[in-house]
Amino acid sequence: MKRKKVRLPLTRTHWGRHRLPQTDGRLYLHGLSRPVTVHRDKWGIPHIYAANRHDLFFAQGFVHAQDRLWQMEINRRVATGTLSAILGRITLDIDRLTRTLGFYRLAQETWRQLTGRYRDDVLAYTAGVNAFLHSRWPLPLEFALIRHTPRLWQPLDTIAYGRLQMWALTHGAMGELVQAQLIDLLGGELASEILPDYPPDQPVTLPEGIEVNRLVVDDMLKTAVSPLLGKGNLGEAGRGSNGWVIAPKRSATGHAILCNDMHLPVLTPSLWYYVHLHSEDGLHVTGYSQPGLPYVLVGHNAHIAWGATLAYTDCEDFFVEQFDPTDNGRYRYEDGWRQAQIYREVIDIRGSKPHIEEVVVTHHGPVISPAIIPNGQTLTLSSTALLPDATFDGFALLNEARNWDEFVTAVSHIQSPPLNLLYADTNDNIGHYVSGRVPVRRTGDGRLPRPGWNSEYEWDGFIPFDEMPHALNPRQGYIVSANHRITGDNYPHYLGNVWRNGFRAQRIEMLINEQARISIDDCRRFQMDVYNIPGHKLARLLTDWPFTHPDAILCRQLLQSWDGYLTTNSVGGTVYEVLLYKLADAILSRHMPQKLRYRLLGQGPHPLLAPVNEFQGYWSAILLRLLANEQSHWLGDRAERTTIMEQCLRETADTCRRLLGPDPNQWHWGRLHRVTFPHHLGQQPPLDKLFNQGPFPIGGDMDTVAQASIRPDMLYDNNAISVSSRHIVDMGNLSNSWAMFAPGQSGHLASPHYGDLIDHWLNGRYFRMLWTKAEVEAESQHHLRLLPEGYLLGKEA
Repeated sequence: MKRKKVRLPLTRTHWGRHRLPQTDGRLYLHGLSRPVTVHRDKWGIPHIYAANRHDLFFAQGFVHAQDRLWQMEINRRVATGTLSAILGRITLDIDRLTRTLGFYRLAQETWRQLTGRYRDDVLAYTAGVNAFLHSRWPLPLEFALIRHTPRLWQPLDTIAYGRLQMWALTHGAMGELVQAQLIDLLGGELASEILPDYPPDQPVTLPEGIEVNRLVVDDMLKTAVSPLLGKGNLGEAGRGSNGWVIAPKRSATGHAILCNDMHLPVLTPSLWYYVHLHSEDGLHVTGYSQPGLPYVLVGHNAHIAWGATLAYTDCEDFFVEQFDPTDNGRYRYEDGWRQAQIYREVIDIRGSKPHIEEVVVTHHGPVISPAIIPNGQTLTLSSTALLPDATFDGFALLNEARNWDEFVTAVSHIQSPPLNLLYADTNDNIGHYVSGRVPVRRTGDGRLPRPGWNSEYEWDGFIPFDEMPHALNPRQGYIVSANHRITGDNYPHYLGNVWRNGFRAQRIEMLINEQARISIDDCRRFQMDVYNIPGHKLARLLTDWPFTHPDAILCRQLLQSWDGYLTTNSVGGTVYEVLLYKLADAILSRHMPQKLRYRLLGQGPHPLLAPVNEFQGYWSAILLRLLANEQSHWLGDRAERTTIMEQCLRETADTCRRLLGPDPNQWHWGRLHRVTFPHHLGQQPPLDKLFNQGPFPIGGDMDTVAQASIRPDMLYDNNAISVSSRHIVDMGNLSNSWAMFAPGQSGHLASPHYGDLIDHWLNGRYFRMLWTKAEVEAESQHHLRLLPEGYLLGKEA
């Protein structure tokens, strides 16, 4: 019998319009103490005005639930290891890993430590989420499709999701496995040529590690230098400092400017939820939040602005453990045995009997190998993100900070994840501080898994916070942070060796130094820049190579006519990108199997749990290093190099013709390189057509400022990391601040804000970060009053 095709309505607005949240009028809610007003602007962004802190975070929880309840349900179930209870066996691996890592167990410890107003904030947020659930408003469409009703929100759901995010943004361990496999297969000499090593000609954020030029705000605006760590007066040390905050002397506005764009997977709905919070008892902040968590995570208040990039400090290690074959609860340590903690985790699976996961935890951390590396060695994961005493109040303190000292205090409370936190304030200071605890290792640098039974490889505490890299008002007048190396060789502590390759940082510095003063429009242009440094270098390297095949000559001509910009219309850029991966296959396949080759190119050990590793994006730098080394064991003599390169250029032409047609003028990068915003339920047809958004042509790659990176096993779409958010803050006029993210503010399929920001995001347009109440009221299109249950109108009068 022939199956009928499932036909979907022509537009998404056919689905669930009656499920859209109420955004006008009045709602009476149990748990509020005073009325709250929620203005929503043309993009659906809520501007929340409350009388006090409790009601403010209550309302934040309520609007998060209004717009993103399905996402919140997924977030908490990922964090608590309960996805399979609603989605079945397909998500069992995710639940096994999250139970093994123990985010819910860690949340219980964090909740016990959380006190005072920050505990009250989480309780207020929780009450707001549950007020929406109690309202009996129709649930989002996804709940109906899988026939699921969510339980009430709990404070531990928020804390567990926060602990998950700490771990997701902490790095150091996954690359250890790849390095160990490469050295084991190739030997040290051959492996050393292709292992990531930070290019010596690339910038570092803080060459001396610590620099403080405290700006004293008086009539003379004098600067003073404070010696730290016994280094004495740092003098001209700031010349090499990097970052993307601009000091007044380099700013066209005459005031500090802070710019930030965070690179993460782009999804439907977005990881980010933009919100503007204002309470009459003193809290006023705007920026990006995450559904499931209170506060603004990056943005600005009335005094300071802050942004974040991943620091890539090495905060994780794998240890190889020896367990007693007669007792799986005992593991060897030195000359004796220690008793591991064992947790019996029962994982409910929809449509199947429960799965029992036995979680074993040593003093190093949980045994990770069964969950993520089947049939491998017994490995435990030590991660600062999995320590039970990590605090939860750092971002709350950032929301409240009024100056550099309070900002530093807030950063000291962010013990995980490791971030480069950029800073600017309305007194025109700029700064940078690295958050997160970085372990001090007794022996070695943690690049390879170490024997867990040998105490010589233990962690001896952490780098003291005041010795972590930081800078205030560097002499050069700007700081750039692009996941690249943070300090130079003179810094006294080991921070790691898993930085990004530095090409994005190099390009940002080029753009900043091309002009004397930087404007807000310049910052917009910088954030959208797609000039590719390694691609243009490779194109120029091929000028004199003696190719004879017509296709090799054609591709070289297309490369040499390329201006280096990876726009969607670029032809030379397409040739470069295809050639880049052809060369990876040709050079690496002679010495390693495909699976390990993909690992070196950045593929993670698990497609859902860890889709990329620390090597992601490094191949372009490795390739240039191999080509520059005439003695490289990987490329041979000049004749062999020419043969490899010519063959790869021929294959590049074949691939472009097969995928893009016979006319080289039509080999546009945007036809090959596209971005899709996938939804949790969009993995299978026909729901992919209903929920997913895209594909859309997009420029850039992993090495451009506007990053749009590619998974090596799924060429050539932007399916790894992209620009998840942008914001630019003018500290001299907060109303002249701008932001953008995609696909839209709402997670409701029928909402006009489901994907209304995609075109703006693709084309470098921004929305204004409305700040004053007059601006908000002038721009708002919807007005909702949240009133305490039993509240009488006119009572305030």
